[in-house]
Amino acid sequence: MLDGIDVFRISGAGMRYLAERQNVLAQNVANADTPHFRARDLRPFVVTSKLLGKTGAAAPLPLAATRAGHVGLGRDGINIVADRAASETEDPNGNTVSLEEQMVKQADVAKSYDMATTIYRRSAALFRTAAGGRS
Repeated sequence: MLDGIDVFRISGAGMRYLAERQNVLAQNVANADTPHFRARDLRPFVVTSKLLGKTGAAAPLPLAATRAGHVGLGRDGINIVADRAASETEDPNGNTVSLEEQMVKQADVAKSYDMATTIYRRSAALFRTAAGGRS
């Protein structure tokens, strides 16, 4: 029933993405001493028009900005992109897993998962209240 509401669909998809990312990061840690193992990660989670139930291609939804300097735009209207320099430090055995980096990523996943579950829980409570139920 709640899958037809965007906030539940997006937070649910986000939680599934984070669970899969945690699995990939755990595999990296498990293979930290495996020769020639390359650290892996998932592409960032993007809310697309397809996720929202819209027809057509699954294009990412752009942020709406009405003035230069808003989120994602510089003063001259130029997009600001975070520097995503990958740490490809390779061990002598050819392994690229950095345990410190994996720990930071896992902490980020845990924080993001907590936020997604809070959004889901609070939205459900809001809908219960609106429907006349107890929260």
